[in-house]
Amino acid sequence: MSEPVEERAKNAVREVHRAATRHRDDDLHRAAEEISRMARELGHDPGPVEDWRPCPVCGAEPGAQCISVPGHDMVNGVHPERTRE
Repeated sequence: MSEPVEERAKNAVREVHRAATRHRDDDLHRAAEEISRMARELGHDPGPVEDWRPCPVCGAEPGAQCISVPGHDMVNGVHPERTRE
């Protein structure tokens, strides 16, 4: 059975972020973020931002879990700074 189009799109954006991480290419991260922004503007859910955004607090790469850092609270296992636009 085929995946819904929206889920395929989310997976494709995640794959671009994984490639950006692997190649240490910030341009690829920015391109994937722009795709996600456009999807949101068109009324689609691009998925949780912590899935594709590196954490500015602990340095967790896109797709990786946040790591506890002294002096920084986490909400649902994620640093709030990671989810801010």
